[in-house]
Amino acid sequence: MISPSGTSGLPLHSAWRVVVKLIMIDLKQKIEKEIRTVDKRIKQAATERDESASSMESQHDQTRQIANQLFNSLLEEKKKLMELKGETAKYHSVYTMLNTVDGSVKKYFIVPNGLGGTEEDGVTLLSEKTPLAKNLLGKITGNEFEINGQKLRIKKIEENI
Repeated sequence: MISPSGTSGLPLHSAWRVVVKLIMIDLKQKIEKEIRTVDKRIKQAATERDESASSMESQHDQTRQIANQLFNSLLEEKKKLMELKGETAKYHSVYTMLNTVDGSVKKYFIVPNGLGGTEEDGVTLLSEKTPLAKNLLGKITGNEFEINGQKLRIKKIEENI
């Protein structure tokens, strides 16, 4: 941001001059990072499973069984992430929202379920299954709605390029 006097020192009538910044959240890269994390966890679960006592060695130790369940669960998670990687084209809009009660402004990018809940470059990644994401889909700039007692207005919709 630039101060109210602008770069030339001339007043801008107390308005802030904003430098336009292209929004770029690489969803494929984020999914690939998640896949790498899951791969590490798969290796850890496999090691734990393989080094645990078998049912023949210990009738009461369930470590091997639990590690195997975790291993299979992680394989399923990786499969879902791989499928999501091919579907990223449908996630492209960044919504700038104005809270009409307190005047706060936030940016949201709707992402596949399971990738939300974090923030990147000042943009909150919002899982598509959340109530807010469901309210945003199909709306246009200027639309207003209320959710969780907050009155919100879509100030701007930008393309994630």
